[in-house]
Amino acid sequence: MDGMWNREVDRAMDEARAVDKAKRLNRATGYVALLVISLIAIGLCGYTLYELRSGRPLQIIQVVDNSAGEKLRAVLEKIRSDYVDSVSLDSVEEAVLPALLAELDPHSEYFPAQELEAVQEPLRGDFEGIGVVFNMLTDTVIVQSVIAGGPSERAGIEAGDRIMRVDSIGIAGVKLRQDSVVRLLRGARGTRVRVEIARLGVEGLIPIEIVRDKIPLKSIEAAYVVEDGIGVIRLSRFAQKTPKEFGEALVRLSEQGMQRLILDLRGNGGGYLQGAHFVASQFLRKGSLITYIQGRRRARQDLVTERDGPLRNIPLVLLTDELSASSSEIVAGAMQDNDRAAIVGRRTFGKGLVQEQFEFPDGSGLRLTVSRYYTPSGRSIQKPYELGEKRAYNHDLEERWENGELYERDSIKLDTLRAFRTLGGRTVYGGGGIMPDVFVPLDTMGNSRFLREVSRRALLVKFAQRYLDGHREELKRFRDVDALQRHLRRQAVEREFLAYAKSEGYTPGPGEMAQSGEIILTQLHANIARGVLDNEGYYPIISSIDNTLQRGIELVKKKDPIAAAAAMQ
Repeated sequence: MDGMWNREVDRAMDEARAVDKAKRLNRATGYVALLVISLIAIGLCGYTLYELRSGRPLQIIQVVDNSAGEKLRAVLEKIRSDYVDSVSLDSVEEAVLPALLAELDPHSEYFPAQELEAVQEPLRGDFEGIGVVFNMLTDTVIVQSVIAGGPSERAGIEAGDRIMRVDSIGIAGVKLRQDSVVRLLRGARGTRVRVEIARLGVEGLIPIEIVRDKIPLKSIEAAYVVEDGIGVIRLSRFAQKTPKEFGEALVRLSEQGMQRLILDLRGNGGGYLQGAHFVASQFLRKGSLITYIQGRRRARQDLVTERDGPLRNIPLVLLTDELSASSSEIVAGAMQDNDRAAIVGRRTFGKGLVQEQFEFPDGSGLRLTVSRYYTPSGRSIQKPYELGEKRAYNHDLEERWENGELYERDSIKLDTLRAFRTLGGRTVYGGGGIMPDVFVPLDTMGNSRFLREVSRRALLVKFAQRYLDGHREELKRFRDVDALQRHLRRQAVEREFLAYAKSEGYTPGPGEMAQSGEIILTQLHANIARGVLDNEGYYPIISSIDNTLQRGIELVKKKDPIAAAAAMQ
């Protein structure tokens, strides 16, 4: 395996690059220039031979000026009037728009009508499909997040997976439009789709069959009491219903005696700013600065709390990772710079660009970056990027993996030349993303060969479903996760799973169950519990092997979590 890509992925990408090489020589303005030059240079080459033989002089295209925009207008008009075949100029013009925006920052984008509707759905309501949020990295579909409780999660898809094929159709390296990918993955509830995915650190493509279903789109995956008085809220996105869901979760936890809170923002890719404003406001005093927005043509706009937050004095810890982005980074930055909470986990993604959406009458739209988000101390959340270099920008997470940042705090690149001060005088640094107060690496302890094999084949999830099918009547009487887990511990779940894994061709080697047994059994119990009690069953059980959460629990018990975090470093 070379770097993060396996050989199969490299082959697919190399073949695609060979076919697509000429198209990729240009970015937006370059694309326009290539279009003009190609039509003139290639077209006039043949035209010149004709004119030389006929004795007629070459025609000059008249333009108001020699700008690329004026030339593009003239070329499109010339295609309309003189091109040999009848073509749809709409499709030609639509192809130019994404290329034009590709020369800007990584988040300015044009969306055709159907695609715009699709990308907005995850923040609005339910739909039917496979249940993933994905990004197009130039010519590859990358799973950004997997919707909890959805069909992809049940099948074993993970955030960061690359979808290489869909129903035997290769989609990597062919520059499919996002709406084309959506059409391949979407479908009626109950229909099946077979995908092949590439996963970082795993050799070969992994085939996975997914049964499409109705996708639950909740902001809060789970809210539960993990220990006496310690509440946990796992917030997966900031959507229209976030304020309502978050408020209801706080009420439930308060009724269960919550006195301390852990807010889990891991994997939260962002969403509506209003939701982030609401959540942050629950923990701050009136008049506290949450973030400010500023751009070249946008005056500074401060987002502040309008009243004292009801939980402004509760001990608070936030959990973040490399997939926490945008609005979740605003919340994390506000808590850190106001010295309101300790941040535990890994450096966040670093998306701090503000897009405004402009829609056209046909339903298509433009999302154009107009300003940046800044934390209260003045840090830009946005990680560095170069105009037109989306591929390098999107490879940042792979580089973090390869450079060791996900495993060692010392490997994190901090902009120590740009030091900032929190409200209480602590030093924090810029450079993109929010750096946690307490770093927790990716956990590789207990990661045996056997565990990797059964995980990549989703055997843990598949066995849990088989177990549920065989014991549903027995299990449905449980309404409490602790009682359910006590019951499962008395059953022969591990032995039955090992027999199932053996039937699938996987057997643990010497010492592997001693190394991974606790992780395997906990994951089995958690997945079975999800089938009985949904996420309110899954997360309380899986928390025992979640090192980041366990560190958060340790901190939030302290009288001053921020001071305790400083002492841990």
